[in-house]
Amino acid sequence: MMADKQQAIKLVKKEDVQFFLEMFEDIDVDFYQLLHESYIPSDIGSATYTYLPEKTLENLVTQLGERSCKEQFAYTVWIACRENYIPKFVAKLNNNGCVKALIEQSCLLLSDAKNSTELSLKFVGDKWWLVREKTFSEDIWFKYAEIFSVIFINELLYALIGKQWHMSEVAIRSADIDGFNLLPEFKTVQFYTQRSVTAVRIPEGLLETQSQLAIQATDTLNNRADNVEQSFLSLFKLAIHPYLSTGKLPIKWAAKILNMHVRTLQRRLVEEGTTYSELIEQMVLEQTLHYLANSTLSITEIAAQMGYSEAAHFTRAFKRQMNMTPSQYRKLSRADNV
Repeated sequence: MMADKQQAIKLVKKEDVQFFLEMFEDIDVDFYQLLHESYIPSDIGSATYTYLPEKTLENLVTQLGERSCKEQFAYTVWIACRENYIPKFVAKLNNNGCVKALIEQSCLLLSDAKNSTELSLKFVGDKWWLVREKTFSEDIWFKYAEIFSVIFINELLYALIGKQWHMSEVAIRSADIDGFNLLPEFKTVQFYTQRSVTAVRIPEGLLETQSQLAIQATDTLNNRADNVEQSFLSLFKLAIHPYLSTGKLPIKWAAKILNMHVRTLQRRLVEEGTTYSELIEQMVLEQTLHYLANSTLSITEIAAQMGYSEAAHFTRAFKRQMNMTPSQYRKLSRADNV
């Protein structure tokens, strides 16, 4: 059971991947090579999908950390959080209430079952802590991600509390504080290493004070929830869909993107009553039908988009599945919409 839990498909929102991509603007890097090495689809800037596999973000965080010195990584993350991420995030909050209420709203927004991340406000050891729980990994991406999380939490609390906020105690999962104490305001922070969670202490007296949000909220929690089905099959489809723009994805690539072994992926799909080849063929067909019904792409362009070298091969394959040609399907689907 434990192995299955570890091999669950974990997703992140596309907007979070894009946020980290923006941090590479001041770093000398081949953008398309970066996308390729991070397993990110090249159409991320224009595509309409919402989720990507968590592995893409792990790869991207690692690339950012390894292509910059520790100080540059910390400052890049700090500036991006303060100027971009935090203002957008607090705009989603309903700013009626005290600091504690807004922190609890933030926890609801940030906790995500799709990548096993949970944020919560807890009273432990006679102190209040904002706690981030995330499955630990020895891989280097985890430390970079934890540094980001501490900076993000600090900036979030500064936005909610105002100038009264000064971080004083932080628990981290990492074995040392190297990389955590590089920002000037972190120099006097007491770090506790090798803890079971990442956590930032909040003085109790601040929790009941009125929030000092720098930006007025424009969205409410009513639109926060993405009611995405959590089955393995539905998560697989969400994770792999962005990579179908070039046709059928080989199972070895899919397994790499999902960070699991090929045999594990095959077994999990069999448990869902399907096989990889059947599922991918179905997903590619659904994508093809969508293009035919809703896009202005020519048949030749759709064929190329779905990985066919010749339109004739595409037409034969489509007719075998649908008992009609792509052109006939397009006419029928558009006639139905008139």
